[in-house]
Amino acid sequence: MKSFAMRFCAVAAATIAALAATNVQAQNYPSQTIHMIVGFPAGSGADIYARYFASKLEAVSKTSVVVENKPGAAASIAAQYVARSKPDGHTIFIGGSDSFGAPLYTFKSPPYDPRKDFIYVSPVVSQSFLFTVPASSPHKTVAELTAGLKAKPDNGSYATTNNTATILGETYKQHTGLQSLQVNYKTNVDYVNDLAGGRLDFVMVDPVFGTASIRNGRMRALAVSSAQRIKALPDVPTMQEAGIPGVDVNQWWLIAAPAATPAPIIGKLNEWFTEIGKMDETREFLGKNGVEPFIGSPAETKARIDKEIANWANYVKVAKIVAQ
Repeated sequence: MKSFAMRFCAVAAATIAALAATNVQAQNYPSQTIHMIVGFPAGSGADIYARYFASKLEAVSKTSVVVENKPGAAASIAAQYVARSKPDGHTIFIGGSDSFGAPLYTFKSPPYDPRKDFIYVSPVVSQSFLFTVPASSPHKTVAELTAGLKAKPDNGSYATTNNTATILGETYKQHTGLQSLQVNYKTNVDYVNDLAGGRLDFVMVDPVFGTASIRNGRMRALAVSSAQRIKALPDVPTMQEAGIPGVDVNQWWLIAAPAATPAPIIGKLNEWFTEIGKMDETREFLGKNGVEPFIGSPAETKARIDKEIANWANYVKVAKIVAQ
């Protein structure tokens, strides 16, 4: 009995000491530079988001924040790096929800488990993809494009650079019966010349690159992928309104940290990103890029990730994505 009591006291003392150390760590946070890891190259839409939120985080946290680009494998290289980093809040991930929803289905041996390897801090951005055609295209609506493609023996071709674009392209083709050729490019910039030269008929593109290309006269938007129209392009219909039923793909971006990061640190990060999301400057900046700020608690973010993982079980079937 005495031995049990001694062991119990020892365990209790160790637990109290660990909690005290965690509290001290949280109170002193941040104690060094915060590294924000992004899975796409400098100059990409993802990088634009990362650098904006890093600059604002630097201001509200009153500490240095640097962006590190670790591109490759649909951002899984960056996510894996963060999952294996020290869980002290000084290394965080910013990226799309598909970086956590997709890996269990797109990799034969997933490099990380989105259900176990991360704590989810906060959503930051809500974005709808754009269904676009070259500015020189004669087609002004999705229906006109569909008719034009059906008149081509091979049904034409289109560009994609990521899984979300692949899903949307396949959804459109399945509904219309088209056999258009998907041409996968590494980045948006890589297909610009093919688009301008008329070698591509349409593109499913993220709103940052898409809205910039619309402004500079390279593209015309026919529809958006979300269930509601977006504020940046209020006159552009949704894909549902354009005659493609059931489409509601609203990719969102979030902040994540390594799984063992203490809850008080996650809470502090969430407070900061919530503050940033409520800024008029954030709404204005994101609005110019065709997206909107998105805020929520860590628990709400985790619930959305769980839903995203469930959705991807269907997405990979629709897009015929084979695990690599």
